[in-house]
Amino acid sequence: MPSRRLQILFFIASFLTFAWFHQGGGWNQNARFAEVRAIVEKGTFAVDDYLVYVRDPKNPANPVLVRPSVVRGEFVLDGKKHQLTWGDWRNIGAAEKPDWAQLTVNDTRPDPEAVMWLVGESTSTGDVGYAPDGHFHPNKPPGASLGGVPVYFVLYHLERLAGLNPDNWWVLTVNAWLVSVFTVGLVSALGVVVFIRLAGSMFPQNPGAVLAAAAVLALGSTFTPFATLFFDHNLSAVLLLTAFSAARSGRSFSSGLWSGIAAVTNYLTAIPGAMFGTYVLLRGGRPDLRGAVRFTLGVLPSLVALLTYNTFALGSPFTLNTSFQNPAFKEVAPAFLGMFTAPSWFSAVVITVTPWRGLFWLTPAFLLSLVVLFAWWRKREFRAERWIIAGIFLFFFGINTCFNGFHGGFAAGPRYLIPVIPFLCIPLVVAFAKWRVIACVLGLISIFQNTLLTITDALNPLAVGDHVWVNHPTEYQDKLYGGYNLVTHYALPLFAEGRAWPIVKRKFEQHIQGVAAKLEKEIPDPAARAARLAELRAEAWAKVQRAEPYPLWIAAITGPVSVNVQGIYEGAYFRLYEAHTPQTEWAAFNVGEFIFPRSQWSVAPLLVAWLAVAALCIRWRSTPAA
Repeated sequence: MPSRRLQILFFIASFLTFAWFHQGGGWNQNARFAEVRAIVEKGTFAVDDYLVYVRDPKNPANPVLVRPSVVRGEFVLDGKKHQLTWGDWRNIGAAEKPDWAQLTVNDTRPDPEAVMWLVGESTSTGDVGYAPDGHFHPNKPPGASLGGVPVYFVLYHLERLAGLNPDNWWVLTVNAWLVSVFTVGLVSALGVVVFIRLAGSMFPQNPGAVLAAAAVLALGSTFTPFATLFFDHNLSAVLLLTAFSAARSGRSFSSGLWSGIAAVTNYLTAIPGAMFGTYVLLRGGRPDLRGAVRFTLGVLPSLVALLTYNTFALGSPFTLNTSFQNPAFKEVAPAFLGMFTAPSWFSAVVITVTPWRGLFWLTPAFLLSLVVLFAWWRKREFRAERWIIAGIFLFFFGINTCFNGFHGGFAAGPRYLIPVIPFLCIPLVVAFAKWRVIACVLGLISIFQNTLLTITDALNPLAVGDHVWVNHPTEYQDKLYGGYNLVTHYALPLFAEGRAWPIVKRKFEQHIQGVAAKLEKEIPDPAARAARLAELRAEAWAKVQRAEPYPLWIAAITGPVSVNVQGIYEGAYFRLYEAHTPQTEWAAFNVGEFIFPRSQWSVAPLLVAWLAVAALCIRWRSTPAA
């Protein structure tokens, strides 16, 4: 078992790393932060008044943003009526644009005098649902948002005493960062310690291997970038790991408590929670009814809390946040909950072995985890743990292959598999003990890739949004065979050269093809057409080199670090502020940029910190646990 001071050291280094980064805005975290604000500032679960942000019409230079009050999907701005519309995201980019005006969120006839605003593009987020009572709510389980409430409550009231306006774009940005730090970041760092203690109890003779596997968890997996984001995946992972650790140590009530909180944070974790309940019941060779009762009693407070939330927020205890969500996320064909269909071999391959979303590509050390699990299969040792790990992996993997949004949108890896990651790190301890050299090599590759993704953009948009998606006949094969590589096509060139040149050049050629097709209709003479095309090509490329957002948005995304330009108050790039303004340059940041702005040196302190951790681990490796 690693010593207590090594556990504390890993916690400090992990928390420092996760707190170092603010990843900017995006639909998921914007929706959650809107609910946090609504609860603290208004005492309501509805996010109506935190859905629309605009610059002050009378003074656009004013740093304080204006929030029109949304009533039943409509609001008044500058004397004009505005209606919110769902739009048809599936047809964006098609030759004929859909008639968004026919898809108002409140199902009323569009007012010809009103201005149509697309939810998700003109609002701060598209990750919302419109309940029958006329209010908007995040299409997320409430756990993460509720966890952020105490943090924001303190911030909000301290800032009121200091005279700060929470709608100031910079105050908004800092508040969103701090809420993420002291919820997801803090819990993720604690999760690293929980892993060390659990794995240390299972493999007390291999403390060095335990710490090596913990380093992969903290720095070398998709757990890493998502420890810096206000999402629920890391919270779910840590809660499940804690629940399992409690079950294994005989603390049945505690296991049920953490399992219940996990289910409030991520509905799907109810199934692994049931696995833990079964483990508690059967672990002694015969049914442990008292343990099962204690486990159930631990679950009950969270169940009551969820039913109460559903009643007050959504009108019924058995209604989920996904029930009335944005139709952009729902399948046209029949699907369970509108999102889950038959398993897809394509998604199964993509989320495991491709450089776009592959769990084993981005963290190749987990290949050794599979080898160890297979080798364990015939052994009596850790039989129950083996089944738990395999069961959780197969459950989340199977669900992911059935989900219509299996890729996770803007993401630096297979985010829906994050709850599995701490459990895959358990057999990785054996791999580090048995095959030290190959495990260290694969571990370092894993750490390099995932830390680079975290440093540049944890909301990696490659091959998702139209601005980073080259639509051509081989698109299907591209996602399978390496046409989109999160690291080499986006993160690495951004960090090394300041621009994602591989995707920029591909998007540029796609743009020129469109220009050429248009000129073919306008200029009959081939020579004149070619000359005009060359002229337009040179003009467009000059704009790309100047990092202008037009004709390519991706051209305006510049490195080397914290490249996301989307604010916590907007649902699309450059909706409120132009490229290369302070608002877009500081929409995402890391702490080191306050000293070394827009520089690779801004992450150097983290490298020094982890090198110090490695040195102290070597020095203290033989110290017994306190």
